[in-house]
Amino acid sequence: MSVFSADARRALLLQALPDLLPMASAYHTGWVVLQLLGVISGLASERAQIVRDLRALARARPVASVCIAGSADCGLLSVLHEAFGEGVAALKVRIADRAPAPLALCRQYAGAMGFALTAEMCDLRAPPDAAAPRVDLVLAHSLLSFIAPAERAGLLGHLAARLAPAGSLLLYQSVRAQHGAALLAYAPPQVERMVAASLAAQRTAALHVPLLGERALEEIVRAFCAAKVTHAVASSDELAAGARAAGLGAVRCEPLPARELAGHRPATPDSLYVKWMLQAQRVD
Repeated sequence: MSVFSADARRALLLQALPDLLPMASAYHTGWVVLQLLGVISGLASERAQIVRDLRALARARPVASVCIAGSADCGLLSVLHEAFGEGVAALKVRIADRAPAPLALCRQYAGAMGFALTAEMCDLRAPPDAAAPRVDLVLAHSLLSFIAPAERAGLLGHLAARLAPAGSLLLYQSVRAQHGAALLAYAPPQVERMVAASLAAQRTAALHVPLLGERALEEIVRAFCAAKVTHAVASSDELAAGARAAGLGAVRCEPLPARELAGHRPATPDSLYVKWMLQAQRVD
């Protein structure tokens, strides 16, 4: 089985790119392309912290099954792979998302790295299948940004329902108190900056993405910016209260250290934010 490698993940994304280029999903295609160009960080700036948190959880209680709830690509799966190393092959891993593109990327990643997973196409805002096996860990990143505030309590309840007794929820989420519940969308000058940064990166040998001419690249970036509309999470208190309302206990809600985010290149406009880690446990 292959160990985690950033170079191997990049090669896999490049290999998968032709299947994404028909623009079946403007958001997922743009997310991959902008990471390949180095314009956005993806999970890179937080990877080390998440790996440490996953390993600490596994030391505290054996983890045999994991559900990744929501996935823009295979990034969070690769973090799980890095954290568990060869032990990931012994895990029962499930990816749950409503879009086919990230599920396909995760299947490709797992296949290339030599471990199995189950892909579940579903809307996480709906209750999970009552007959589905429960898991020791539900792992999510930025998921609440794609959920309207009025639907978040229900979502957290459904994530909690996926957990086995004493199972853990580990969720990473940006908090933008200055925005309240407003929608976050790119303003025209922000779109132009994203386009300019992408074209500049494409002209460098180190970051050049084959198969993309400049016009096609500009179309991908503009389509991504149009599709990237998210909901701000107003406070860390909202995260903790939501977990408790979902029946979870031992709730921890902590900001990620500033040093972890120092090199972050955001994919969301006005991203002067603090990323928080929410950890909670099913108590029944």
